[in-house]
Amino acid sequence: MNGTSSSATRSLAPGVLTLAAPLLVAPVAASILMLGIVGGPSSATTGTCGATDPVAGITAARLDAEQTSVAAQIVEAVQAFAPTSTTPHAAVIALATARQESGLRNLDYGDRDSLGAFQQRPSQGWGTRQQVTNVAHATTAFLQHLLHVSRWQTRPVTDVAADVQRPAPQNRGLYEQWVPLATELTDELWGSAVPTTGPGCGPQPPVAVGQIVYPVPAAYIGTDEHNWGGNGSHWRSWHTGTDFAVPCGTPVLAASAGHVEIDTSQPWAGRWLVKVVTGSTTLATWYAHMQSLKVVPGQVVRPGEELGESGDLGNATGCHLHFEVHLHNGTIYGPDNVDPSRWLATAARPR
Repeated sequence: MNGTSSSATRSLAPGVLTLAAPLLVAPVAASILMLGIVGGPSSATTGTCGATDPVAGITAARLDAEQTSVAAQIVEAVQAFAPTSTTPHAAVIALATARQESGLRNLDYGDRDSLGAFQQRPSQGWGTRQQVTNVAHATTAFLQHLLHVSRWQTRPVTDVAADVQRPAPQNRGLYEQWVPLATELTDELWGSAVPTTGPGCGPQPPVAVGQIVYPVPAAYIGTDEHNWGGNGSHWRSWHTGTDFAVPCGTPVLAASAGHVEIDTSQPWAGRWLVKVVTGSTTLATWYAHMQSLKVVPGQVVRPGEELGESGDLGNATGCHLHFEVHLHNGTIYGPDNVDPSRWLATAARPR
């Protein structure tokens, strides 16, 4: 921050249930576990198969291409973060903050070690250099801190932003000047998410995250092994999800609304790796080792809708559900892969 002091394919796959495995986090994930949050693609998403530009309606005279891209990524990250997914005011706060801190630019320099759109400092625990210059990750980190600010939804934006950023006293009021622009951008961007590219490169319309539920029936919530980030001989790198030690045949439930994608090229997951995707750069949840399916590719599901039944297929030592959360529909070891247990504890309701 300006002048502040704050701040794949696998040979051995992730889905094996290891009841005695310690919760160890690989070095690449250590800072992610500390915050419980991460981001997605580090630059503007490139369109594929005719995907539309989500910010084409913004007046070029107000922002240049880089600023427009950063603004769009910030709004998408606010929508992908479950606690703020239905709160546009959080986007107003984030955009006004980023406009003051960086001019809505993903800077690779700043005061002391401040970097990125929010000028976050790796030395102050905001993440690695790569993470704080990843707009989606930086936004999610900002939001995580925002949630701890008293009455953040009702107090003046400049006071709330300053409580997160902790600028010099004389600079606390500077965020307010950008609230009109931030409000205008939020109005334009909130409903313009990029379409998901589904099977066969057919674009799918985005789906609101909506309610978050546990991926297993309420009686089995306590079977969560909390083993995201674990390592051992079963996994090529580190355990990228959490395991619910449920009997084979237990209903597997969609944790959020979304489009179904079914990947049959990941043998570690069994016959199918099922994904419920809300958008190309927004929330995606993954489900592995299932013994049967009740959905088809492209189907739109509701939170809590049954996807199929748990099993022991693929790289598994017993019946269980392997569940992953990717805040920005990233890759298996991508920086948007978060601890599902913590995510569910914060956002989910039993079904």
